[in-house]
Amino acid sequence: MEAKLTTLRTEIEKNLSRSGHNLASFAKISGLNRGSLSAILHGNPSKPISLGQLDAMTRAFGFPEGWLYPLYVEECFSEDRISRRRVEPFLVRCAEIGKRQCIDEVLGRIMEYPRPLDIIYTVAERLFCSGKTQESVVFYRLIVENEPDSYSERLAISQYRIFKSLQSTPDVDMEQKLRAVICFEPFRGLLPEDMQLDGLLKLAKVCFALHRWKDVEKFADELRALAHGIYREELRRSKGKRVEAFQAERPLVVYYGHGYLMKASALTKRGEYEQAKKYTAGYADLGWFELLDDEGRSAVDSFRLFAVANSFTLEILMGNTSVLPAYIAFLAEHPGEILSGMVIILESANRFRFSADAVLSRFSREMLRFEQFQDPINVDRVYRLYYQIAMYYISRKQYSKGIDYIIQCLRLTVRLNSGKDFINCVTLFELNRDASSDTQQTAYRELLREVRQREEITDHESPRFGVI
Repeated sequence: MEAKLTTLRTEIEKNLSRSGHNLASFAKISGLNRGSLSAILHGNPSKPISLGQLDAMTRAFGFPEGWLYPLYVEECFSEDRISRRRVEPFLVRCAEIGKRQCIDEVLGRIMEYPRPLDIIYTVAERLFCSGKTQESVVFYRLIVENEPDSYSERLAISQYRIFKSLQSTPDVDMEQKLRAVICFEPFRGLLPEDMQLDGLLKLAKVCFALHRWKDVEKFADELRALAHGIYREELRRSKGKRVEAFQAERPLVVYYGHGYLMKASALTKRGEYEQAKKYTAGYADLGWFELLDDEGRSAVDSFRLFAVANSFTLEILMGNTSVLPAYIAFLAEHPGEILSGMVIILESANRFRFSADAVLSRFSREMLRFEQFQDPINVDRVYRLYYQIAMYYISRKQYSKGIDYIIQCLRLTVRLNSGKDFINCVTLFELNRDASSDTQQTAYRELLREVRQREEITDHESPRFGVI
C-alpha cells in the first residue's frame, strides 16, 4: 500500500523536476497553496490529495484529464476505512470521463469495507441527477445485486433508475424491454409517490409497445388511483396551511389523464369499444382540475385533442363509416395524428370491407415521410399501417402493390426485432407468392438471406427473432 502512495507522489515529484519548477513556482501556476503542496509531497505522514488538487496539478503539467487517476485509487483508502470525501467525487469523475478501469478497481475494493452500498448509491444518484443516466447504471446494478433488504426503498429506486435508463438507450429491442418490465414491476409500490407516478406511466407505455394490453390496464388503473389520491391530498393541503407542494417529474394532471388514456387505449386494442368510450370521456375535459400551472393547462388541451382523435377511432373501429369524412378532415388539420389515424382506418376498411382509396390518396405525400421515424413506437405504427395496406390491396386483387408493402413490412420487422411479425409477413408473402414478380421474389430472398446471416452472427448468444 505504501509503495503505491509513494508512486503517486514520486510521479508528481518527477514531473516537477522535468518541468523545472520548485514548489513556489508550481504553486503559482497550479493555483494551489505552497504549504499544501509541501504537506502533500513532504509531510510525514503525507497529507492526502483531494481530487481537485490532483486535477489542478494535471492541468498545470499540461497532461490530459485523468492522467494520474489510476495512481489516485490508493488515496481513497486506508487500512480500516474509506475516505468518502475522496472516493465519491473520484468515482463520479471517472464515470464522466470514461475511466472504467479505475471504477472497476475502486468498486472491487469498496465491497471489502463496511456499508459499501451507501457510497455506491450516493455516486449513482449524483450521476443520475446530473443527467449522466447511462453512466449511473453500473452503480445501480451493484445495488440491485448486493442489497440485502428486498423491501428497501434504495433497491426500489435503483430498479426504477435502471428501468428508466432504457428511455434514453437507442436500439432497445422488445426482449430487453420485456426483461426490464419483469425486473422493475415488483418494486413499483416501494417507491416514493412521485417516482411511483412516473414508474407506472412508463410501465404502461412500455407494455403498450409490447402489446401486453392486460398489463397496460393494470398499470393504468394503479396510476389513476394513485394520482387521484395525491390530488385529493393536495387539495386538502391547499385549503389549509401550506407545507410543501407535491413535486413530480410532470404535473399531476398528466398522470391522472394518462391513467384514463392508457386504460382506454388498452380496451380499444382488446376490442372493448363501449368500455373504451367511457374511459375516453374521463380525459376529454380535465378543465376542472385545480392547481394547474402552464404545463398542466397545456396537458389538459392535449388530452382534449387526444379524446377527439380517439373518439373518431372508436367510431371507425365499430364500423361507423359516416364519420370518415370528418375524421379525414381532422387528420388533415392535425398532421401528428395522421399515422396512427391511417392505421385505424385501414384496419377498419379490411374488417368492414369499405374503400380506403380516398384516405390513401389524400395522405400519399405524408406517407413518404413515415419511414423517417426512428422511435420504436412510430416504427411499429408504420409496420402496422403497411401490413394493413398490404392486406387491403391483396383483398382487392391488386397483388403487385400488396406484395410491395409486404416486403416493406419485412424490412421493418428486422428493425423492430419482432419474430411474430416477421412470421406473419413471411406467411402473407408465401400465400401470395404465385402473384409476385421476379423482382419481388428476388427482394424477398435477399431479405431472408440477410436475416439468416444476422442469425448466424448471433447464434452464440440467442436467436435474434426468437425463432429456431
